[in-house]
Amino acid sequence: MDLSLWENFTSLKEKLTETEIIMDNQIKVNIPEFNDGIKNLIDGNGKMLRSALLLLAANLGTKPDIDQQYEKAAASIEIIHLASLVHDDVIDESDLRRGKETLNFNFGIHNAVYLGDYLFTQYFELLLKYAPNFENLKYNVKVMEDLLAGELNQSVERYDVNRTENQYFKAIKGKTAELFRISMGEGAILSGGVQHQIALLEKIGLQIGMAFQIRDDLRDFEPDVETSKPTLNDVQSGIYTLPVIHALTTSYEEELEILLKKDQLNSADLEKVINIIEKSGGIDYARKVLQNFLDEAFSLLREIPDSSERTELEKVIHQLFS
Repeated sequence: MDLSLWENFTSLKEKLTETEIIMDNQIKVNIPEFNDGIKNLIDGNGKMLRSALLLLAANLGTKPDIDQQYEKAAASIEIIHLASLVHDDVIDESDLRRGKETLNFNFGIHNAVYLGDYLFTQYFELLLKYAPNFENLKYNVKVMEDLLAGELNQSVERYDVNRTENQYFKAIKGKTAELFRISMGEGAILSGGVQHQIALLEKIGLQIGMAFQIRDDLRDFEPDVETSKPTLNDVQSGIYTLPVIHALTTSYEEELEILLKKDQLNSADLEKVINIIEKSGGIDYARKVLQNFLDEAFSLLREIPDSSERTELEKVIHQLFS
């Protein structure tokens, strides 16, 4: 994992290093080439954002970290995230993930699906090692349901020019924001938080997750390093995110619909799409919505009593979105 993001947070970086070691020890595939493939996935450029938020939320509690319970929980969150990425790469037929070859590129689609499934089993196995009670098991298992529901919602809405903001928010809440929510909620639970503290941190995690996914979606409209043009990969895959959804509610609706309903978009079509989205204010609108989610997260943060732990959490969130 790439832990350079956490250079200014020494204690957190140490805990994330321990988390990565737990992941490495937990995941053992008895076929060497597959095992190496998953190890390369773990060693990729991921920043361990969700596990970091879990550990930061746990810092706000009063219960001590016994037998690396917090780090084990953080590792389980990171493993389920990796599993979802493996399946995403299969669905999208992606050859690269963060500049590295994907499992489906190296081992084929069928083996990649099995390896993604294997990672899900390791999430549950690790969960059994640290979960304090049956209720906590149910709490964590719910994230699987929400994650899959979000992906299914996005899948059935592909190429739908009538997709609404509410449908979009529901999809990204399930596929992305719920994992941020449960990360912070789990940190609060394990560190002895009472119900209102758990609920508050869950709300903060949800707002961060929504903002994070919108920012990720906006990257589809940013210039590619090699071509200096937006890739519009989501648009070409029929995934209409907030900038497109907004543009379809403006006077440019008909012009954009004609383009999106084409069987295939050539380079000239893609230029027209990005021009329409820019002229309609779609990108600025998405940035405004992103900021609203962030503002709400910081507003909720101020409900936590002032402390060095709260300050550290605030600094991390600022750094994530700077």
